[in-house]
Amino acid sequence: MGRPYRTGAKEPAHPATRARAIRRLWLAALPLLLAASGCETKAEGVQLDLTAAARVYREQMDRKPGREQMERIIAQLPADQLNDLGVLYEREGRLDDAVWAYQQAVWRDPRRSRAYVNLGNVLRKQGKLDRARFRYRQAMAADPTSFAAANNFADLCAAEGTRIEEAISRLEPVVEAAGPYRPYGLDTLGWLYHLQGADERALDILETARGEAGSADPALIETIDTHLAEVRAALGRRPRAMQTQDD
Repeated sequence: MGRPYRTGAKEPAHPATRARAIRRLWLAALPLLLAASGCETKAEGVQLDLTAAARVYREQMDRKPGREQMERIIAQLPADQLNDLGVLYEREGRLDDAVWAYQQAVWRDPRRSRAYVNLGNVLRKQGKLDRARFRYRQAMAADPTSFAAANNFADLCAAEGTRIEEAISRLEPVVEAAGPYRPYGLDTLGWLYHLQGADERALDILETARGEAGSADPALIETIDTHLAEVRAALGRRPRAMQTQDD
């Protein structure tokens, strides 16, 4: 005879079904567990206590999380923390991991322009220029006022010598409001005008960039001076310091 049937009794869950149910509960609880583990972004930067999150996982699942589980833990972070994690990976030279983190950030929040820009920057470092350009376009679509998106898109166009008119039209409207980054944008913009053949306009913009750059960033100053020298050469002019000395 079979077992007597009892009203309301349930068949014991299959082990695989039970494991899937536990995983679903675990993933649903991840945001709360991460918050309890101290995973939060503060003013001074991202603070990810993934060790604590892994410990919670181990306590709940009775085993150490593998790479797949850790990726799931990380993927549940808010978009701003995923972006900051990408920055940390990028600084360590872990570019593939940085791409993954930035992609997670934009999937979590498609309006996060900064993550698109960062993703484009890493792809450019990897030599994937078409994909980088696409990500910069996504950043500009997410935030048309983003100076970083417009400037990095324009800089890539200048480096390739393509889409110069579009680059100028994207960058010029946002340069004025770039704050301390304005000299960087002016340098890019001036060089774009030079590539377009408008050297008088390029010279005016680059001289303004040089005046506003001060001495804060030696690399920027060197770049502006190089661009100024080439534009002046194209115009058949000598640097002003040499003209004054000769006079």
